Amino acid sequence: MREDRISFSHLLPVVDLALLVLLVIVPITLTSVHLYQASKGATQIHIHSGQFEMSLPRDQIVPWAIRAETMPKARIMMAINLPGTLVQKLISLSSRTSSPGGWHPQALALETWQALVFPFFALPFWWLVGCGLDALLNKERLHWSLLLTGTLLFGLCVAALISFCFPMPAADRIDLALWIRSFAGWTVGFVILPIAWIAQWIRQRRNPPASPDTSF
Repeated sequence: MREDRISFSHLLPVVDLALLVLLVIVPITLTSVHLYQASKGATQIHIHSGQFEMSLPRDQIVPWAIRAETMPKARIMMAINLPGTLVQKLISLSSRTSSPGGWHPQALALETWQALVFPFFALPFWWLVGCGLDALLNKERLHWSLLLTGTLLFGLCVAALISFCFPMPAADRIDLALWIRSFAGWTVGFVILPIAWIAQWIRQRRNPPASPDTSF
């Protein structure tokens, strides 16, 4: 690979974290700054929006901003980072007090936890897809374990998409629309690994490794 070319295995995880900053961290920061400015040093701030009305202690501005900005974003952050569900499941297995949505710290709402940590849970999967792109575009050789992992994940996504094809109530299909799109997107991402595996096999067949010179 050329030294001046950006590796997709580095770029995709960076893009994932950039989305976290853009969609979650920046709104939390802007909301907190706006509320601190609106409080004008008072111990409490009065929040009024439509039928919603409450008084918020000044020292609770940041926790409230975190909840307010993460809870509506949880579904989209989970959809973008869908494979992070596997990591969440592994963490939840070790906890006997897990909620239906999986383990999360008691100090955080489940949606807040999902919005903040799923991008980190999914980093290995973004890296894996990036490795597949690097191998395919730059004709790099990947270890069979990475190719096998990507192929299995591709198979899981295909199986999930097939399950969505079975008849279901219209209301359920509407509720699952985001997840169907997410599985479709990750299917496209993971299919790169079996394609790279096939391309690597073809290259090896065309250019077999040279036999060691045994002459004396």
